[in-house]
Amino acid sequence: MAGETKKQRRTWIAVAACALVLWIAAGCTIDTATPDEGDGGVSDGLLHVTFIDVGQGDSALLEMPDGSIILVDGGYEGMGTSRVVPLLEEKGIAAIDILVLTHPHSDHCGGLDEVLDHVQVAEIWEDGEAGDSPAYTGFESARDASGAEVVYPVAGDTRTFGGVVLEVLATSTGYTEVNNDSIVASLTFGDERFLLPGDAEAEQQLDLLDAYGAQLEANVLKVPHHGSFNFTPAFPETVAPEYAVISCGAGNDYGHPHQEALDAYNAIGATICRTDLMGDVTFTTDGTNLETNCEE
Repeated sequence: MAGETKKQRRTWIAVAACALVLWIAAGCTIDTATPDEGDGGVSDGLLHVTFIDVGQGDSALLEMPDGSIILVDGGYEGMGTSRVVPLLEEKGIAAIDILVLTHPHSDHCGGLDEVLDHVQVAEIWEDGEAGDSPAYTGFESARDASGAEVVYPVAGDTRTFGGVVLEVLATSTGYTEVNNDSIVASLTFGDERFLLPGDAEAEQQLDLLDAYGAQLEANVLKVPHHGSFNFTPAFPETVAPEYAVISCGAGNDYGHPHQEALDAYNAIGATICRTDLMGDVTFTTDGTNLETNCEE
C-alpha cells in the first residue's frame, strides 16, 4: 500500500468495489455463522473492531480471528459499567488477553477498574507514565489486585493472533504533554490495516511521520485526540484512511471534533465516523473485504 500513488490507489479501490458488488450479487458475504464461542470471545476467522461509544473518551474492542480479545482504553469513570462491560457480556466475553491503556488520562483509564472487576485479564499494557487523578488511582488499585502481568511495550513489539499482526509503533518517550506519550499501534489483517494512535498530538504525529512515513497508511484510522485541532496536516494526508473514526461525546465542553480536523479528513475523501452521532462504530473483515455500519 505504501508504494502506490494516489491515482493507483483510487483505481484499485474502484476495481475492488466493482468486484465486491459482483461478489455480493452472487450471494456472497463475510460469513459470520456458526462461530465457536469461549470465555475469550468468538473464533470465527474474522477480525471485529468496535469503537465503543463511551462519550467524551476512547475505548475500542478488538476481537481476533482466533478468539483472542484486546481492549484499548475504557473511557471515563462509569463508562466501564454502563458501556464496556455490557458489550462484553452481550458478546459472551469473560476474559481479555491484553488490556491496553494508551496513556493515563481519565477519559481513557476511568472505566478500566470497572472492567477489571468483571472479567479476567491476562496482560495490561501501559506507557510507563503514572497518572495523578483519582481515576488513575482507581485503575491502579484494580490493576494491582487483578493479578494481570503488567507490560511496558516498546516500538517494534509485535503479537500475532490468528493472522492479525498487532504492532507497537510508539510509546512513552518523555514528551512534556502526556497525550504525546500515547501507545500507538497498528492492526494488520491481510489487506486491511487499522491505526490506533491514542491521543497523539502534532508533536508525536510528526515523529511518527519521520519514523514511518508512508508506512503509516491505513484503511481505518482512529482519529487522534477526539478530532482535536492539535494535529499536523501531513498526518491525515499520509495515513490516507478510507474511514476516519472520531470518538467523542455529544455536546462536549472541548468542542471536539474541531472543524479543522473535520475539514482535513473531508479533504482527503475519508468517510468520517463519529461515535457521538452513530453510537458504536463497528468493522468486520476477513482480511480482504471490509464491512462497517459507518456510512456517509
